[in-house]
Amino acid sequence: MINKGFTPHLKSEVINIAGSNRILSAGFTLVEIIIAMAIFSGIVFVVSSFGLDIYDFGIFLGENLTAQQELQLTLRSMISEMRAMTQSVSGAYPIELASQNSIVFYSDTDGDGFTERLHYFLDGHILKRGIIKPIGNPLSYSGAEDIREAVHNIYSPAGNLFGYYDSNYDGTQPELGFPVNIPLIRLVKVKLTVDPNPIDPSSRVNFSTEVNIRNL
Repeated sequence: MINKGFTPHLKSEVINIAGSNRILSAGFTLVEIIIAMAIFSGIVFVVSSFGLDIYDFGIFLGENLTAQQELQLTLRSMISEMRAMTQSVSGAYPIELASQNSIVFYSDTDGDGFTERLHYFLDGHILKRGIIKPIGNPLSYSGAEDIREAVHNIYSPAGNLFGYYDSNYDGTQPELGFPVNIPLIRLVKVKLTVDPNPIDPSSRVNFSTEVNIRNL
């Protein structure tokens, strides 16, 4: 009785083991698993690299758009102010200072009939704009200069931001030498290069314009 009950149970275990062997033999081999992991790792690497490239391009595009916006806004007002240069409220000459990276002149920026003292200058890698409004009686420029940052990341390893020309300028004439004889100035050339990413020279934004001074 005991042997008859034991024998079927043993056969069942043998059948189960045999079934397990068939299942294992139908799975992946070690080589196939390694190949699959290698392919998956390659896909992850490609997708990650693509994502980083998109991110870097987004930063690059954002930096260039910011640089161009700063240049456009600053130069738009600078050109308008330079063209309208005129005497100071005390009758001083329209241009007070003209150097390679700094210019001081007088212009009515707000249209109130009184000229302001304007100062554009390079401070490190930042082009700044200073302004003094006339105050007092008699009017004078005795107040503090209000200085604001205009354009960042200026690239100027060599050369000048400002060039000056006399009335004989025909497009080919060299600029006036420094120190400039200020009463000779009739045209100002502005040359700005912005480098938002010093590691990548292709990110540089160049701008150059010539401003004829109407009142001179």
